[in-house]
Amino acid sequence: MSVAKPNGTKILLPRTGADQFWKLIHDYFAVDDSRKWKYLAMLALRENAGWPLDRIGAVFGHPKGHVTRCLARIKVELREEFEASPQFLDLDDELLMDEEQAAVARQVDSGSRDEAESLVESTLQPQTAFIA
Repeated sequence: MSVAKPNGTKILLPRTGADQFWKLIHDYFAVDDSRKWKYLAMLALRENAGWPLDRIGAVFGHPKGHVTRCLARIKVELREEFEASPQFLDLDDELLMDEEQAAVARQVDSGSRDEAESLVESTLQPQTAFIA
C-alpha cells in the first residue's frame, strides 16, 4: 500500500501490522516488565483512544497527577530506547519534553520520589499541558 504526501511524493507503507509492532516492543523494550506494560497501556489509551487522564487513573487506581507522571516517564524511556527517523518526527515543540522534564522522569525511575515531585513542582507549574 502507498500514500501520497500533499506535495505529491509517493510513500510506500510497510506491510506490517500491530502484531509486529507489539512484538518489537516486547522483544526490545518491555519484555516481562509489568510496570512498562502498564504504562504502555496507559499511553495507548491516552494517545490512541483519546481517553482523559482522570478516566485512565480510575481504571488503574491512580490519581490524575500520577498518570501524567507515568506517561511522561514511558515517553522518555521509549525515546531513549528507540530512535525515530526524522521524517516521522512531525511534532510540535510544545509537546516535546525539555531536559528538566526528562530529568523528572529519570528521578522517578531511580526511586527518588520526593526529589522528583519537587522537580515536577518547580519545572511544570507554568506549563502543565505538555503531555495532553
